Amino acid sequence: APTTGDSTVVIISQGMRGYQVFLDGVYIGTEGTEGDALDGRFSFKVAGNKNHLVRVYDGQSNYPKIMFFEPGSSKTIYVEEGTAAHI
Repeated sequence: APTTGDSTVVIISQGMRGYQVFLDGVYIGTEGTEGDALDGRFSFKVAGNKNHLVRVYDGQSNYPKIMFFEPGSSKTIYVEEGTAAHI
């Protein structure tokens, strides 16, 4: 499902590839598919001025993170297998 909004989220993983991304409980895409390079990076837009639950799933583990997004902001989330997601 395509996402829209005024804030940008970039997920970066040095070791994980092909992970799934969920926004507020809804699947939005898989890293490395549908034109996204298989490079550990996945980006999307969210509506600003509110909290969102961003969840990365690598096939075995969940990496959830609730964050507040300022309008027009950009946040990068670093995720590594076996650890928690962090900003």
